[in-house]
Amino acid sequence: MGARPRILVTGGTANVPIAEGFLPSYYVGDGYVRAITEGGGLPLVMGSVDGFEDELAAAAIALADGLVLSGGTDLSPATYGCTLDEENTHDPDPPRDRLEMALIREARVRELPILGICRGFQMLNVAYGGTLDQHRPHRNSTIVDSPNLRIESTKVWLTPGSLAASAVEAEEVEVYCLHHQAIDKVGAGLRPTGVAGDGLIEALEDPTADFVLGVLWHPEQMLGHEHCRAIYQSFLKAAGAHS
Repeated sequence: MGARPRILVTGGTANVPIAEGFLPSYYVGDGYVRAITEGGGLPLVMGSVDGFEDELAAAAIALADGLVLSGGTDLSPATYGCTLDEENTHDPDPPRDRLEMALIREARVRELPILGICRGFQMLNVAYGGTLDQHRPHRNSTIVDSPNLRIESTKVWLTPGSLAASAVEAEEVEVYCLHHQAIDKVGAGLRPTGVAGDGLIEALEDPTADFVLGVLWHPEQMLGHEHCRAIYQSFLKAAGAHS
């Protein structure tokens, strides 16, 4: 086996309970790390440090072969030029927004493969100049029996020939979602390539790039399904070619 492509994975911040109280920490869902590792990549988890976003982004991207923008809490509406709706936007993390904006900018300059998942899909849209609807959940999804998460299952139709459709080798997939916000205005240069039955945009890509793809669903929550592993495998193949 050759060298594993180095994949930056963005993380969020949270207070983690320990015996002595709560420890301010960085986090990323273990599914991302597992999907990248099992797919042949080397995951490098990265947190945001307020005031150092641009510097860290430039240094980190110089080491990377690909960028994964992971899920997490809601984006700050200020990041896309809107007013905060306190009822519908939860736990915004402005330093993370700034870091991810800088990482996307640097990755595009270096033509690195980018994969955005859920929040990362939304971040990608915002980085291209798009906006979000602060509360627009699915209208026709099914709740999945899960002990720790409120997971919804929905069907997504993919544009023939798109990155997502080519990766999963299908034009219709059943997916797991963990979101309540949606795309409002699509970012300039991005093309919607996946849509749910209720009209929510579920996939976006930059057709001028070798691999820039965002999906609103969570393939790392369904790694037992081939079409979900295939999203990561396609991204890692592109990262391996870049390395």
